[in-house]
Amino acid sequence: MIERAGKLREERFIIKVVEMHYKQGLSQQEIGKKLNVSRTTISRALAQAKKHGYVQIKINYPEDSAINLEGRLEERFGLKEAVIASSLNENDLKEEIAFFASDYLLRTLKNHMTIALTRGVTLQNMVEFLGKDVRLKFLKTDDVNVVPLMAATNISVSMDKGYRMAYSNYLIEAVAKIINGNSYQMLAPQYVTSPEAKKVFMEEKSIKEVFDLAKSADIAVAGIGTLDHNSALTNAEFIPMEEFERLQKKGGTGEILSHVVDKDGKLVKDEFEEHLLSLDLEEFKKIPIRVGVAYGLDKKEAILGVLRGGYVNVLITDEKVANYLIEETK
Repeated sequence: MIERAGKLREERFIIKVVEMHYKQGLSQQEIGKKLNVSRTTISRALAQAKKHGYVQIKINYPEDSAINLEGRLEERFGLKEAVIASSLNENDLKEEIAFFASDYLLRTLKNHMTIALTRGVTLQNMVEFLGKDVRLKFLKTDDVNVVPLMAATNISVSMDKGYRMAYSNYLIEAVAKIINGNSYQMLAPQYVTSPEAKKVFMEEKSIKEVFDLAKSADIAVAGIGTLDHNSALTNAEFIPMEEFERLQKKGGTGEILSHVVDKDGKLVKDEFEEHLLSLDLEEFKKIPIRVGVAYGLDKKEAILGVLRGGYVNVLITDEKVANYLIEETK
């Protein structure tokens, strides 16, 4: 009987605290003063209320909320996080995606970590935003390495300077400089003339060391490309057109780290792989945080394939693509 009375008194106290906090809007400190108890006692009472089910928190998102959509994407594809940009204007969308990518990198950044990056125009935009972020004034990092996930792309000198910058070692150097880290260059072509040449390059000590660093990265940020005539593979004059068309015929829909995958996320088996100097996709999947950054409906199938293959566990994209991904996998 005494035990029962004690339990009732405890329940009454917890419910009183719940009423004051959630209905009256009082802070824990204010409740403590009113009830003549410590803030710790109030905090413990609120924790007990949640544990025993006296309080159940439900968030009613608007049907079209980006946050709601992010949660659905995370659940559908087993993602650590989905970040969705919602701008309607194409230029604003490009900037919003770049900001979200730089923001994710900054809030994940820690001392003694290795960041691995692909290259591309979207990541170049990310770097531009990174360099302008006011949080850099308060950022102090120690022993951060920035490494490439692939060798350098062969770029024609006649191409646009900005495009050349996007597909060069510049991005690695730029990020390292911005965060006061150490940059590691991959001084080799991304696409070589023969399997024998690839073997020689991959056994070269300086190149092997960089790939070993990439394998041990804490976070990777990768662009996702299409496999059409506007793709990075063709615009960067990366591979001969006949090889590109052969990869299409074999079902290639997208690329990540320049590895071509089909709509189900399976690596397209082709001799192209024997010429490519890029981190192996199975090794890539061992990196704890793998951020895929891509947007635009022209990339929707490529993004879906990459998600189905489990190559990324964080996705930064736009609202239209996110809706497509949800609808396509119902």
